[in-house]
Amino acid sequence: MTEAEEKRAYRFKGRTAIVTGAASGIGRASAVGLAVEGSNVAICDLNEEGLKSAEAEILALGRKCHRGKVDVSRKDEVFSFAAAAAAALGPVDILVNNAGTGQFVPFAMMEDEEYDRVMDINVRSIFHFSRAVLPSMMDRDYGKIVNITSIMSVIAGQGQSIYNASKGAAKMMTQGMAADLAGYRINVNAVGPGMVLTGLTKNMLGDPDQAAEFEAKIPARRIATPGDIAAGVLFLCSDAAAYVNGETLFIDGGMICTR
Repeated sequence: MTEAEEKRAYRFKGRTAIVTGAASGIGRASAVGLAVEGSNVAICDLNEEGLKSAEAEILALGRKCHRGKVDVSRKDEVFSFAAAAAAALGPVDILVNNAGTGQFVPFAMMEDEEYDRVMDINVRSIFHFSRAVLPSMMDRDYGKIVNITSIMSVIAGQGQSIYNASKGAAKMMTQGMAADLAGYRINVNAVGPGMVLTGLTKNMLGDPDQAAEFEAKIPARRIATPGDIAAGVLFLCSDAAAYVNGETLFIDGGMICTR
């Protein structure tokens, strides 16, 4: 393998990445994808069994891994994990803010606690993790931050008003961060998935009739896999996306085109 070929095959060789919500789904696919291409990876989630499994997969690839059970809405836990990750693996070059939660409660029935839960996990976690890694990125004039939003940041859904609001906030935070940090050679972008088979959607998509109904609304005529979304995440984490900043890459099989 030539040096150029190795560079293409191992886009993240020597890098350190943090991926939140990495025990399953898009987070796990992104973490493993980064490891396949050379990065050492710190992973966090509340699902400890899933984290152990993801860690084993990363270690089997010959990469280093640091894992931790983290409540991403808590600043103290976030900053502690980020510091431990940097101590174990080196300064953080890449942050994938993937941790998220769903919401299916009609607006009129929404309680304060549910509002706080969704906003804390889907928005506050991005704020905390990004602030935790930014001092080091700014000192080194390098960094890649990718926030996982949703097509629901631009399309409203019944019973999902606060989820819509949280993903819209994440999208706009991405743009604001990008504008503030571009001078430090830090790229901040978002990936907006459409319908994906993950833990958040398995109840809906586990019903073949309901799955078929969703597929009929997608021009690609299939539900995305976590790997489909991770491919876009990895692109935005790479130096091939050096001139991409403040953008949201919607990976939805064409769903937005039909709305």
